[in-house]
Amino acid sequence: MIYFDNASTTKPCEKSVRYSNIYLTDKFFNASSIYKQGIENKNQLTVCKKLIAKTLGVEFKDNVIFTGSATEANNLAINGTLRKNFKKLIFSEGEHPSVYNTALDLKNKGYNVEFIKLNSNGSVDIEDFNQKLTPDTSFISIMHINNETGAINDLDKLLDIKNKICPNAIFHSDGVQAFGKIKYTLNPNIDLYSISAHKIHGPKGVGALYVKNKSKLSPIIFGGGQEYNLRSGTENVAGIMGFMGAIEEIDYNTQIADIKKYIIANLDKNFKVNGENTSPYILSLSYKGLNGETLVHMLEAEDILISRGSACSGSKVGNRILTAMGLEKEYVTSSIRLSFSRYNTLEEAKIVTQKLNDFAKQLVSLQ
Repeated sequence: MIYFDNASTTKPCEKSVRYSNIYLTDKFFNASSIYKQGIENKNQLTVCKKLIAKTLGVEFKDNVIFTGSATEANNLAINGTLRKNFKKLIFSEGEHPSVYNTALDLKNKGYNVEFIKLNSNGSVDIEDFNQKLTPDTSFISIMHINNETGAINDLDKLLDIKNKICPNAIFHSDGVQAFGKIKYTLNPNIDLYSISAHKIHGPKGVGALYVKNKSKLSPIIFGGGQEYNLRSGTENVAGIMGFMGAIEEIDYNTQIADIKKYIIANLDKNFKVNGENTSPYILSLSYKGLNGETLVHMLEAEDILISRGSACSGSKVGNRILTAMGLEKEYVTSSIRLSFSRYNTLEEAKIVTQKLNDFAKQLVSLQ
């Protein structure tokens, strides 16, 4: 099998599986227990938090909160900072459904929510961002790397603009497709940053939220007061330890960029790359006149797994993001997404490229 759907989920690495198994079997204790074994597990959670902070390039000050997913981390970042006196909330049109749909919900509840347009490459339109920010803007959420196209937003530049217009606004970024994939030291002006374990060869069901100032965050889940009383619920120790194993094996692999470059250079020229200067891990393609879902299933029959786009969007995959980028409907309908990991090889890329070219030619001949 060739697996090119790593933006959806990744294969857990050996160390992640090994760490998880230890804490599922021998060290299965509740981290909130007051006996030695529970305290030891609690201490291990802190070790993982310190590693996350180090990977983000920030000092650890009890500022990492574990969640059940990045979706939950995004919801906590938005709804946990939300206040009745918020005047304006800003989101980009390219956000993941866990952010975008939360923004729509707030808009439906009467909050002043505005969306920033996208450029043709899928990144945030800086000019539109500059125009829509006002001194009374209270909250901003702009993702770091788009999960559909791999478009990279210049967070540092956005923060410079934000600090000139609305310095007190809270700034959140969904960093799921960036953390552990591209080298980035977290800008000190970022208030909240969401990450996920299963996008970097860790287990599913574990996310985390970096929080610069916990006093600005309120819980959205209530219970026993775990995670500084900001995310109650028995800690998923085995999953978090699996997350730690995945972080310890982070490898900023340049081969991934070579895989993407090879595919782009050798594809049938009728394939359109959706977005320039994007993450080496994600490649969005369209072939006008073809059906993207058909291509996905033709490759599946050859034991090659790709996707239409975000697995969180169901049958509407890719439409909102690519439409916001200005793509014609026929390009949106024909879109597919290939996404890579360190376990992929150039040989796999050669096979997939050839298959895509063959199948496109075959489908065109049937028209």
